[in-house]
Amino acid sequence: MSPYLIMEQGWSHEELRQGCILASIAHAIFIADAPELAHEISWDGFNCNMNNSQGSRGTITFHPDFFVAGFRNDELSSDSLSAKDYLDQAPEKVIQLAEQETLQYLLDDVDGETLPSITTAMWGDRNQVFSCHFFDEMLVRGGELLEIQSLDPEAAFEACEEEYEFTEEQMALLKKLFYLKIAKPNEAITLIQRDIDAIGSRNEEGMNESRISFAEIGIEWV
Repeated sequence: MSPYLIMEQGWSHEELRQGCILASIAHAIFIADAPELAHEISWDGFNCNMNNSQGSRGTITFHPDFFVAGFRNDELSSDSLSAKDYLDQAPEKVIQLAEQETLQYLLDDVDGETLPSITTAMWGDRNQVFSCHFFDEMLVRGGELLEIQSLDPEAAFEACEEEYEFTEEQMALLKKLFYLKIAKPNEAITLIQRDIDAIGSRNEEGMNESRISFAEIGIEWV
């Protein structure tokens, strides 16, 4: 499949990485009162997994110099293409990373075999980003999972505030942690009691899920 250059603002390697961090922090705050949705965003190392609970799921894997993402929209009719077909025009290093990491989170039963199953893919480095589909089709095929992650931070903050109905305290915590994480990406961050109180939940199960989600991105609790 021919690769198509993605020119849209917000879809670069670094913008998506930061956007995934922002969305993950917002999610970790939100699930303190909605633990049943904890599965919608999770991290395993440098793999960010997404599931909108409506038939779309995806994983984006961040190497320091490039990334690769695979998405599946279960509402689309299946075709005869394999996951590798969607990535056949990507650089070899991207294909290897996808096979070792990304696609391992997108396994499904395919004619009695457990195989990676996707409906679109995307990859890029610090200079250019490509998809195996035109941009709008890539979104329909599952890329819409990065809707908030592809926004600039201020727009993403507004989207999270509306989507999750955050309080002023929750928004302040989101912004504080995001900018700390961006400034010191490799340093552990620890929430003090005031931060934990700002999450604003008394749901024991939810707070435990929130703690787990924060830990996945290197943010610990006291």
